[in-house]
Amino acid sequence: MTIEDKAAAPSDAGAGLARIALSAARMLLGVVLIGLVLLNVVNAVGRAVGTVVIGVDEVLVFGMIWMVMIGMMLVTADRSHIALEILTARVGARARCILSIVTHIVMVGACGYAAVQSFAFIQRVTATGQTSMALGMPMLIPHSALLVGFGGTAIIAAMIVVSDFRSLPQRDGRA
Repeated sequence: MTIEDKAAAPSDAGAGLARIALSAARMLLGVVLIGLVLLNVVNAVGRAVGTVVIGVDEVLVFGMIWMVMIGMMLVTADRSHIALEILTARVGARARCILSIVTHIVMVGACGYAAVQSFAFIQRVTATGQTSMALGMPMLIPHSALLVGFGGTAIIAAMIVVSDFRSLPQRDGRA
């Protein structure tokens, strides 16, 4: 094993761990989605036969909010957000990298701001003891999804910015 191989091993291990975590998160989201669909079917059948299952609608809404926020982090980590490729398809690798850096810096700012505002809102909701109408669930739980999603996305976008900055000289042909 060369010195370069030894130096690359920790980052390879980190990348492998990240891939495993992303795969596990995708699997978890799939299972949660199937569970929510089944819960929705149970709710629909219950209504058809005249039985109302209290709180199902709340669980469905709160579950979807959590799924969207976790999904946002996964999409960011995959760099697969919806993008207009009209510009990136017409520029070289270095310019694409710079555009990625700018895009992700904007994401860090926007998502970081949203996370700070979400945290402030969670503090107010928790201080007042607000609960959901049907289940009496503390509203801290569904509102925390926004903090986790925006905060996690800001962190992931910041990591992408650092990664792109590190790869920028290599894309220019310089060491």
